[in-house]
Amino acid sequence: MITLSIAFFIACKASKHQLTKIFFLSLLLLVFGVSVGCSGGKDNGPATYPVSGTVTFDGTTVESGRIQFRSSDDKGKAYSTEIKAGSFKFKTEAGEMKVEITASREVPGKFGETASPDEEPQPLYEMYIPEIYNQKSTLKETVKADGENEFTFELKSGK
Repeated sequence: MITLSIAFFIACKASKHQLTKIFFLSLLLLVFGVSVGCSGGKDNGPATYPVSGTVTFDGTTVESGRIQFRSSDDKGKAYSTEIKAGSFKFKTEAGEMKVEITASREVPGKFGETASPDEEPQPLYEMYIPEIYNQKSTLKETVKADGENEFTFELKSGK
């Protein structure tokens, strides 16, 4: 704010040539200040640690889905990644984590409604992982700051 006041004071008594110089100098200082403020620098976020593992459902690999680790006290961030071919790998904070797993699959022979009869019917998908593994998850794991964080989730349908 003081810089702007000084620049305004100088501008009132400056010639057109000097005003141009002041303008470009101010612009240069602004760009420099923004770039310094937005530079990488030291990350102030929480430390994260590698986590990996596998997910099966009723003994079959979960081909595609999503896994999320959230602090058990719900105060920390949530970290998630895709499950591909039954495997996942990402980084999360250390501590006791609530784990949520979701996945959908095509329902054979079922199709959604189309806007017009000329459109090709789109297959319907269902979320098939029970809510005790996602919305009302009972899964918990402890992520360690040192050592392996390899987890195996063998989910069951409850049938």
